[in-house]
Amino acid sequence: MPMNLRYNLYVYFKLVKNTTRKERKSYEEISRIIARNGFNTCLMCLRFSAGTANRTSGKMVTVNGFTYDDTAFHAEEAANRTIHVSYGGGSLCTSPMALAYFLGYYEAEGLDVEIISVESDKEALASGKIDATGGFLASWLPAISNGVGFTFTTGIHTGCGSVVVLADSDIQSYQDCVGATIAVSGGFGSGVHNYGMRSVIHEGLSVEDFKWINFDASLGLEVLKKGDAQILVAADQMVQKWIDDGSVRRIHSNTFDEDFKDEPCCVFGLSSAFIENNPICAEKMTRAVYRACLWVDQNDENKYEAVQMLADNYGFNVNPDYAVKLMKLWKFGVSNAQCEMCLENSVDEYVAAGIIDASADLEHLKTVAWKAFDLSSVDAEFAS
Repeated sequence: MPMNLRYNLYVYFKLVKNTTRKERKSYEEISRIIARNGFNTCLMCLRFSAGTANRTSGKMVTVNGFTYDDTAFHAEEAANRTIHVSYGGGSLCTSPMALAYFLGYYEAEGLDVEIISVESDKEALASGKIDATGGFLASWLPAISNGVGFTFTTGIHTGCGSVVVLADSDIQSYQDCVGATIAVSGGFGSGVHNYGMRSVIHEGLSVEDFKWINFDASLGLEVLKKGDAQILVAADQMVQKWIDDGSVRRIHSNTFDEDFKDEPCCVFGLSSAFIENNPICAEKMTRAVYRACLWVDQNDENKYEAVQMLADNYGFNVNPDYAVKLMKLWKFGVSNAQCEMCLENSVDEYVAAGIIDASADLEHLKTVAWKAFDLSSVDAEFAS
């Protein structure tokens, strides 16, 4: 055997000397294999040895109910840098992503996380400026179908969108007003818009049966009062106060309607590349956010504390009683089964609504859009 190859083998086995004697072929034995079978067989042995070294060098640890290979965790790129999560401070819906930071849940998982605000989550995700974010599943799913590399890993909460009409309107359902104008907040393609289209389909109608317009949230009720639209679709955080004062009433809601109330409205997820390259970090991030969701859902005291955290750190200027009332409408912490059910329902209905191209590989879309982690040990923490 050539001397340079024999020397490289010697160096190689010095590098993997932490493997056991039983698991590792000796230098002399591999030399004999090369002599009999040639260099390709040697490479196969080297690959076997390398794989064995990687498998046996790890140290299994359990942190917060999660058992993982600590060596592999610290070898992940994201474990050795700051992980960036997008949250702007104005939303109760996605607040658990920030609350996980203030409650120390990311730190407890051994992660260095920074919460930042960006103009566009989708652009920031594509550019690598952020690693994780959240929002309406209804908004993210079409983006994923168009190639945005985002995978959601847990539902944050159920509910939070409503379809309303003026309190004195004769409209009780979409069936009563085919041809009417529907105003949506957040722009076309927003989560609110897409939820509105799903609610139309659930009444057996087509989105083409109505005229759709976008309205500026600052106009508030004027869009209905002036007759520019007969129906308004918006987030609960906007419309609940109008419901409370008797200005409008709900005709549909993904908070209360039987066919929507168990689905996650807002989700948390990470860059698909982040999950692929940092699977342990991704699971830890998900566990931290899910833990924050369950903490919010646990009692009213936690909800008031959450609102105060948002006020202290983001200038969140919403009456605490109103904020807590909203949070009590929604179920924070959504099971994997609920997420999978919502994904199945949404994909099919988005195709029917023309939001997702019917020629798309829908099974592949479902695979890239959702990654389930076992969160049962987090559930167990809050079971009492």
